[in-house]
Formats: sequence, structure tokens, C-alpha cells
Amino acid sequence: MSKHELNFDNDLFVFETVMRVRHTEIDTGQYMTLESLTALLSEARLRFLYSKGIKEVNADYQGLVVDELQLHIMSRVRVREELLFEVGVEPLYDKGGNLMTRVTRMYTGETVAKARQHFVNYDFRLNKTTPLDHTIKEALYPHLFKH
Repeated sequence: MSKHELNFDNDLFVFETVMRVRHTEIDTGQYMTLESLTALLSEARLRFLYSKGIKEVNADYQGLVVDELQLHIMSRVRVREELLFEVGVEPLYDKGGNLMTRVTRMYTGETVAKARQHFVNYDFRLNKTTPLDHTIKEALYPHLFKH
């Protein structure tokens, strides 16, 4: 597999949340597993969307679904470490966009991982992707709509 760098513009990060690594998220070597890191990235994404007023599934049975994850782990994480998850949005397009996440150690600032999650707007009744509605676009990329 080719290795693509994940370089993010720091100005795009608009949300922060802190999570502590639990005992159930580590392997026998006392390090966080890949599956656990992926789950924490999902939790950070959901916290971000909640802060923007975006429901997992709205009244029209539509929701944002991650269909691609690019992850670069730079440092292993041990149990009980507190991690800072910074989330941002890259420019949107008609049916979706990319959320980027930088994970750092809370007290040292050392980068642990970087991730890009590509998402699409999905209609669960029609079972297909649909264009993002104005409300979601405005919540995720508000500066486009300021006059």
C-alpha cells in the first residue's frame, strides 16, 4: 500500500475534544489497538457533528456516512493517556466532503495520529447517496454563507 502524507491546514481545525485511553482499548503489549483508535476517531467525529447540530439520521432519514478512512499512526499510545482530538472540515462538494482529525498527547502535544474521513450524505430510504442540504453545508462550512 502506498503511503500518502496527511498534511492539514491548521486554520481548518474548529473543534477539540479529549478522551482517555481505557483498559479495554489496549492489546497485550499495553498499546492501543488499531480498532480502538478507529472507534475513538468515530467518537470524535460524532461529538463534532453533535456540536454543529447535525443528527446521525435526520427526519428525512438522511445522515452522513463515512465511506473512506485514511489513517497515519505516528506514535503508539498506552493505557490511561489523555488524547486531544482536533477536528476540521476540508472544502465540501455536492454530496460530501472530508473531516480531518489530528490526535495529540494532551500534555506533551506530541502528534499520535492523523486521519482523514471521507463522508457522503446518505438517504437510508432510497439506499443511495444524495446531495448535502443547505443546513448541513452551513453547519460544516459556515464561512461560505456569511455575508
